[in-house]
Amino acid sequence: MRGGSLEPPGAKRRFQCLGDSYHEGTVSFRSRLAQCVGDFLDVGKSPRPADCIFVLAGKQERKIYGIKMWRFGYAAQLILSVARFEWRKFPELNLESDGGLRSLVEQTPAKERHFLLRLDRQDTICTLVKKGFWGTHSEARALSDYLRELSVRSLLVVSSPLHMRRVALAFGRAFRQDRIQLTFVAVPEKLSFASPSVRAQVWSELRKYVFYKLFFL
Repeated sequence: MRGGSLEPPGAKRRFQCLGDSYHEGTVSFRSRLAQCVGDFLDVGKSPRPADCIFVLAGKQERKIYGIKMWRFGYAAQLILSVARFEWRKFPELNLESDGGLRSLVEQTPAKERHFLLRLDRQDTICTLVKKGFWGTHSEARALSDYLRELSVRSLLVVSSPLHMRRVALAFGRAFRQDRIQLTFVAVPEKLSFASPSVRAQVWSELRKYVFYKLFFL
């Protein structure tokens, strides 16, 4: 007979269930905590009529949603921020013109590529802007400079929900000397906070927000 403690029938399964319950409870707590932080980060509002829509670089869904808002008539002008390699997906947006984007891409070293593509009902114009090290902060500064040449008094700023509070902070500071009314609009997304990857995005974005809050005055 082998040594070791004797266990009544089903004991291992009971201990396994206790372990599973503990694990499920931990995951549930992490999910709820991440959701609370996610709600804090998402300061997006419902879209309303404005002079211009600006869509930050990043996920393709942002551009798709911004274009949809523009076509629905929320603004006469639309500005898309196009980062280093995002031009490759531009044909998927099904716009009539790229405003010279492809030509500028061919003329510009990859590390210097960042473009603002402005569309209105008559024309599309692409402009190369200075690429900064801090993405969202740099986009806000570049757009503030760009809009000084245009008669824009109200702006819808479009990005992802978890990105929204940092966007509001960066744009609020970049535009504090400008008389432009800013409305921050989050792209509709279904986020599962039970997913480890989504929770990782939440904590990453929270760290970035705190960094911006402390160091970008």
